Amino acid sequence: MKIPVAMATQHPDSASCKVTVSEEPNEAVECCRRDGLGCDEYLVDYMGKLTPYHQIGIIIKKMIEETDLVPGEDVYITPRMVSSFREEPFRQLMTTLAVVEGIYECYKRFGVQGIHYIVQAFTSTLEDLRLCKERSESILRLVGKHLKMDTADMGFRMLPLFGGLAEQLSIDRYLPNLIETLQVNDLIRIFIGKSETAMLYGHMASVLSCKLAISESYRVAQRYGVDLYPILGVGALPFRGHLTLENVENVLREYKGARTYTIQSGLRYDHGADKTKRLIERLKSGVNLKPLEYSEEDVKKMKRSIFIFAKNYLIELSEVQDIVRKISDYIPKQRERLLDFEEVSYYRELRNVKSILSLCEDKTLRRHLVDFMEKAFKKPPRWFKFVASLYTCGLPPEFLGTGKALKEVKETLGSGWVDRLVEDVYPSIREDLKFASRFLITDPESNILLTDKILEDIELLKENFEFEELDESYRILSSVTSSYLKEAIYGKPTERQRLAILISEGEIAEYLDGSLKDNLSRMILDLGKIRKSLA
Repeated sequence: MKIPVAMATQHPDSASCKVTVSEEPNEAVECCRRDGLGCDEYLVDYMGKLTPYHQIGIIIKKMIEETDLVPGEDVYITPRMVSSFREEPFRQLMTTLAVVEGIYECYKRFGVQGIHYIVQAFTSTLEDLRLCKERSESILRLVGKHLKMDTADMGFRMLPLFGGLAEQLSIDRYLPNLIETLQVNDLIRIFIGKSETAMLYGHMASVLSCKLAISESYRVAQRYGVDLYPILGVGALPFRGHLTLENVENVLREYKGARTYTIQSGLRYDHGADKTKRLIERLKSGVNLKPLEYSEEDVKKMKRSIFIFAKNYLIELSEVQDIVRKISDYIPKQRERLLDFEEVSYYRELRNVKSILSLCEDKTLRRHLVDFMEKAFKKPPRWFKFVASLYTCGLPPEFLGTGKALKEVKETLGSGWVDRLVEDVYPSIREDLKFASRFLITDPESNILLTDKILEDIELLKENFEFEELDESYRILSSVTSSYLKEAIYGKPTERQRLAILISEGEIAEYLDGSLKDNLSRMILDLGKIRKSLA
């Protein structure tokens, strides 16, 4: 069975291109066609997104009519299921029918199944995954019977999404149950996501968590004699994985063992088709590296470090979370959504405090985590709004808590471990901070999110890491945007001024008139264009 390397997704992280649901079928074909970007998988997202149920069928038809690709063999069309049958039973049933429609279209033309995988958010009980598979196959058989489609040899492979810290750190316990419950005897794909873990617990906590999840899942798969093919969900900005052409060698090295990478909208549209094609070619040639492997002692220290990074991140985040939530209301939506963060059960489960605390052995750390997890985000925004909000104001989230956490790790686990962490376990922290520093504004008059505590943390990082010079166009536009945000949030009038900014070579943006909200939206998107990703 083919294992795709480059999965195009419907993430809303592009600054330069808003994609409507009616445009997504064309997008899917362009991403996957042989003379297109070269992606070999396209994720159709139904989780909280306003995706039409018939979109899968439309994509399959267009693939058949406009390309020589055979869905299910040359390219995969993979749906991400709505998060909970209990909360959205009819949406899940209708999504399943959409999957079966796609299979039927492919069966009519090629006599093959066409769609093999269904992505489903992982839950600790495994019931959602088991029942989703059972329900989907039952509907497939029913439709097959009425449409005279031979489904005897057809079935679905569930693709569990491990998007939370607790799920990733417990993968060595969950994966055996998963393999046994789903009766896996040949191969399994799992999805490891970075974005939500980063937003809730910080950049470094999410990096280490993803690396451990990859390493531990291979250990389990080897024990059970099954082949493992992890998908790594990453974006273009460092906070979300730093998958760009310029940084691809670091990503391949840091996440050895990942066999599929998400090629998200920010990369495809903001970095451009040429760079994206070259990146995908490099992934395909370099993906089969020996998986990450850590000693028992390393695992123990990495887990301890994760909670130290998370604690310090949450302490600093709690100082600005109220204003971040207000700013997030002004971040433009680049895809059409149906539900917000709080309305999707998957996201609520990610913030299950008890599941996180049970993994932290240090009582003092546990106490701090309880205090600040409650304060940091009672009602968090979506990850793309969160990342865009902080970057817009000149405070890349990569810096939150990182300096003080490294200092605490040194005091707790020793200077030798800190050196290993930075030089061996995650050396790419240097490139991550170097990139993010181009958009870091340390002037409190211009940066409405900057606090004394956060500034102190940044100064600690400057002692040990290389920072680049602040992008001048970014500084000017971010400062003006912050003044507009002050007016929007606090009612503090801003003097309108004519402004022309060089966004990229050949593109100059002018802000002359228009409403406060319209100007804010344009400025936020233009800031995203400068850094080459909205979020």
